[in-house]
Amino acid sequence: MILNLACQSHQPKHDKVFCGDYYDDMGCIGYLGDQAKDQISVLMLGLSDGLALAPIASSTRVTRIVSVDLDETASVRSMQNRKRIGSHIYFESVVADAETYVAITTHKYDVIVVDLYTDTGYAPIMLDHNFHLSLKRCLNPLGHLVFNSFGVPMNLDPFTGPSPQAWMAQRLREIWGQVYYLPHRRNATFIIGLTSILGAKECTSHLCDSDRVFKDLMLLRLRHISLVPVINLLSNEAVLDFESINVEMLKRWQDSLPKLATFLNPPLTLVTPADLRLLLSCPDECRSVQNKLVKLNTSLRTTLAILVANEVNLSEKDMSWLVDWVATTLENSDRVDPKGWLDGYLPCAYSLVINGAQVDTQSIGRYGRLLDNLAKLGPP
Repeated sequence: MILNLACQSHQPKHDKVFCGDYYDDMGCIGYLGDQAKDQISVLMLGLSDGLALAPIASSTRVTRIVSVDLDETASVRSMQNRKRIGSHIYFESVVADAETYVAITTHKYDVIVVDLYTDTGYAPIMLDHNFHLSLKRCLNPLGHLVFNSFGVPMNLDPFTGPSPQAWMAQRLREIWGQVYYLPHRRNATFIIGLTSILGAKECTSHLCDSDRVFKDLMLLRLRHISLVPVINLLSNEAVLDFESINVEMLKRWQDSLPKLATFLNPPLTLVTPADLRLLLSCPDECRSVQNKLVKLNTSLRTTLAILVANEVNLSEKDMSWLVDWVATTLENSDRVDPKGWLDGYLPCAYSLVINGAQVDTQSIGRYGRLLDNLAKLGPP
C-alpha cells in the first residue's frame, strides 16, 4: 500500500525545528549526498513516528523524501507531522517491509537512512548481507548511508565489549569499509560513504536563530567526524535485544562508579547508578567534578554532560550550569581541541539551550559566537 503525501503548506519561516531530542541528529542529512547537487532525495527506512521528518526537511537541498515502514500506523504519524515539511518537498509514505522495498524499487536515492527495530530489539535485517547489497543498488553515486545504532551511553566506551554499537560498527566495516560516526547520548549515528564536505553549504535563511546555530554545530561536527575503530567481536557476543542492552548498560554504569567517585568531594559518594542523578541536584559539585573530568582522555569525560542532557526531559532540576560551564570554559581556553568539544560537550549543552517551547536567546548568540571561533581553527 502506497500513500502519496504531496505537501501543500509552506513551512513557517521561524518555526523551531530542533529541540534537543535524539532525532535532531537527522539534521546532518542536508549536508550529505553528492556535494555538486542542489537537490537530493532521501529514503527513510523506519523512523515511523515521523519526528525525523522536520530535521531532514529543514534542508533546502532535500526535495524528495520517501518513508518506508511496515507499521500501518506509520502513515498516520507521518501525516500528522507532514505539516512541518515545506511545500518544495515531495513526500511519499510507503507501508511495506523495508527489505522487500529496497529489493524491488527502481528508484535511487542520494541518502538512505536506516533505523529498523522491532518491539524487542534490532531488526535482524540490519545486519543481513543481502539487505546491504540492495542498499548499495539503491544508492546514487557519491551518496551516503546513515544508520542509527541505539545502545549503551556513549560515555561508557561503547566500541569495546558486547554492545550493539560495537557489533554494528564491526559488521558495517566488514561490508562497507570505512564507517564514520556521530555520538549522541545512547546513539551512534553511523555514516557510510562520507567524502569531503569541507565545501558543503546550505541555505539557512529560512530557519530561526536557534536552528541556524544548530546547523552550524552539525556542520562542524561532520567536519571533525571520527572513523569507527577496528573491532573484533565474536557473533555470540552481540547484544541486540533491548533487555540485554539495558543489562549491559547498568553493568557499565556500575563499573564506572569507582572511577567517577574519585572526583567527588566528601561526603558525597557513588554506590549505585541512581546516585548519579542525586549528584545532578548539586550544581556547584557538578561544576567541580566537570572541571576534573574534562582533563580525562577517556569517554568518561562526557559523563555529566550526557546525564544532564538526558535528565532535562525527566525532571525540573536546573541544568543551566552546563550551558554556562561549556561556554565559559571555551571562552577562557588558550588552546582548544575542537573535536573533544564537538563530540559531546557542545551538542549536550546546546540541547539544553533549545529544549522546550522557550529558548534562551542570549545563550543562542553566545554559542553562535563559540562555533564561529571553532570554525576558524580549521579542519582536523
